[in-house]
Amino acid sequence: MVGGAGRVTGRPSHKPVVLKHMDSRHAANGVSPLEQRSIKNTEELSREWLKLATFSEILASDSSHKCIFVLLSHPSGERGILIANKSAFAESQEAITLFLKQAHLKELTKNDIFGNYEITVAPEFNVINSQLIYPVNDRLIAKYRQEEKFVIAETPESYVFITLPYIEKNQMNLTWVYNLLQKEAEEDRIIFEDVDKHNGFVLALDIKWDGKTLENLYLQAIVHRRGIKSIRDLTDKDVDLLENIRSKSLKAIKEKYGVRPDQMRMYFHYQPSFYHLHVHFVSIKYDAPASTTLCAVLLDDVINNLKLNGQHYQKSTLTFMRKNTDELLRLYRSAGVVQSD
Repeated sequence: MVGGAGRVTGRPSHKPVVLKHMDSRHAANGVSPLEQRSIKNTEELSREWLKLATFSEILASDSSHKCIFVLLSHPSGERGILIANKSAFAESQEAITLFLKQAHLKELTKNDIFGNYEITVAPEFNVINSQLIYPVNDRLIAKYRQEEKFVIAETPESYVFITLPYIEKNQMNLTWVYNLLQKEAEEDRIIFEDVDKHNGFVLALDIKWDGKTLENLYLQAIVHRRGIKSIRDLTDKDVDLLENIRSKSLKAIKEKYGVRPDQMRMYFHYQPSFYHLHVHFVSIKYDAPASTTLCAVLLDDVINNLKLNGQHYQKSTLTFMRKNTDELLRLYRSAGVVQSD
């Protein structure tokens, strides 16, 4: 889920908590996001839901990214997931100057010129960027639960007979993707659109980015064309689409945020979290989750591979990781393709 307005200054946000609400009930009861908003403001709904929610379990935490995933219970019987991230420091002179003026030091230890301190700062420098996802089912909870992972080497044959049936049965509802593409939701987060239905796409802020802190800039390009689930479906006929995404997205990012093309990472996830083709555009300053080997496949490498061999991703063995309790891993183990416990 994924625009922003105006030139980014690097000044910290003044919102105490940013809540991102993904309500799967839209698909279940046939109520569109526009109809839902006409019933009640989504931010108000999220606040009311969170106010009544109680702690259930810590699903995962990541000290390097200052992030925690909390499972919540609600009196209605619904469950939700709160993902809380400490904001990165802005690197602008204006923000740092204001930070220094408002900082209150409490000394912990002092030895010669070396001092250890706790610093209390104004609320705008202590923002928690959060995502609130509700209601969630067991599959979504499993997605965010931290556990041991294993490597799967997916051959073209195992993709057809194991992975593809799994995708068709279990893939996440794509209503939110189509809502975004049709501008029925989150239109304000779109920073660029190529409206061509074959090679066009929207470029929008990723749900993990606040739209302000350039150090962890994160956008997604989501294609208009339906039916391309992942890089597995790509052929040489899609090179024009990929090159269009690359060139126009980098141009839009440079014009809006001043970030140069050689300061951006561009990649696909395999397996992706949702099966509608999209490309991640991330600042090289940001160590984004799932941006390393066994998770990410560079856009430039995909383009190059398809130019060398138009059927590369139909013929290659692709490697990825899955959690121990993941259903896809269980299917590979049952088929004897991956070693069982």
